Amino acid sequence: MSVSVPDTPARSLRAAPAPPSVSAPATSCRRELVGLIPDLRRAARAIVRDPDLAEDLVQEALLRVWTRLREGGVVDDLRPYLMTTLRNLARRPPRLAPAEAAAPETTEPAAAGRIAVREVAAALAAMPPDQARLLLAAASGAGTLAQIAAEAGLPPGTVASRVWRARARLRAAFDLPEDAPVAALLAP
Repeated sequence: MSVSVPDTPARSLRAAPAPPSVSAPATSCRRELVGLIPDLRRAARAIVRDPDLAEDLVQEALLRVWTRLREGGVVDDLRPYLMTTLRNLARRPPRLAPAEAAAPETTEPAAAGRIAVREVAAALAAMPPDQARLLLAAASGAGTLAQIAAEAGLPPGTVASRVWRARARLRAAFDLPEDAPVAALLAP
């Protein structure tokens, strides 16, 4: 079946909208498109496996074919044309809307890093100096807790407990779970 719709007449800013019979594909084509939607949905789900993305693909394919028909394009067989449009859309990477593509980031990545460093530095300054010093030594890889204890002139158990308390303070300051690693906060 060959489907063709006459071109939409040029409209000026003051012209009244064109009647529906001129601006939309013929009723038989509309019925055929609606009848193909279940098959199109099934094919889209088989291609992408994500129901939401599949529905988006179906809508985009229908919109593109509908626009082509409205603009006067000729489609010999609607079903294969629609399925091919769907497959081609699924293969292409998603396009960003113009507003998303042009929107600048709210903060520079370097600025976010500086803010995080300031927050960690403030949390370290708020804890007792011996805990902060020992935590930084342990997190920087200055050695094992036994080596750090020997350099500090403290028993290894004292160093271990002070490092544990310092880590607990940082977790509390940043609302981290008890088992979350603190070393990521101190990484350069």
